[in-house]
Amino acid sequence: MKLLLSAVVISAAWVGWSMDDGPDLTGVKCIVNGNAAAKADKHSEYHGGHVYFCCGNCKAKFDAGPDKFTVKANHQLALTGQYVQVASPLGGKCAEGMSVNVGGVEVCFSNKKQMKKVADAPDLAAKAKLVFGKKAFAKGFQPKSNIDLAGVKCMMMPAKSVKAAQAVDYKDGQVFFCCKGCAGKFAKDPAKFAEMANQQLFATGQYQQTGCPISGGDVDDEAVVSVNGVDVKMCCGNCVNKIETQPDGAAQARLVFSDKAFQKGFAKK
Repeated sequence: MKLLLSAVVISAAWVGWSMDDGPDLTGVKCIVNGNAAAKADKHSEYHGGHVYFCCGNCKAKFDAGPDKFTVKANHQLALTGQYVQVASPLGGKCAEGMSVNVGGVEVCFSNKKQMKKVADAPDLAAKAKLVFGKKAFAKGFQPKSNIDLAGVKCMMMPAKSVKAAQAVDYKDGQVFFCCKGCAGKFAKDPAKFAEMANQQLFATGQYQQTGCPISGGDVDDEAVVSVNGVDVKMCCGNCVNKIETQPDGAAQARLVFSDKAFQKGFAKK
């Protein structure tokens, strides 16, 4: 199947992008029907971002077999600014002046040999496969996130900091891990780690508090309790006392960040 990619150069109009607003799709083509313009209301979640289509039929084709469209989907993630380059997709750090425009994305490389390999590829499809294939994309690109991950620790390995590239979609947001192993462990059984995941959604600002997680009532700004280093407001001193008298942080988290409590007291921003 011939790969169809938009050759339109997209400027960095991503600034201010959010999952609600979507990126600037000017000149961006559907990844299934490469001749038709992508539409903001025709999208699917993919690798922590969104990929866009021209119609519902194309979206359905992608959803039925996303692996068939890996190169085109990764290209669109980079083209729309949802992913940014952090290294050469062929390995190593990017070097100054070593870049090739691939379907509207300026891709940098670590040396002339890498650059020439892509530049000399026979057509756009071949160039894109070298740069946006699964392994190459994982080496060279990471999701651009507006989420501040400073000080956030991995829920599986609390001594290690999380990385933006190790994200798993969860409750209309993302939870982050230190490595692929931890991310994969969570993805296999998210319910097992619900309390820690819910806490991270709140700690990273993706969710906001809307009520007391114990009673569901309005919060009192003076009734604040720290749960594993995260300040949570309660409705009254009785709820604060209930949390503070728990034997440890795990027990406190069960009361505040269980799915039932989270639904009572928190909502997506």
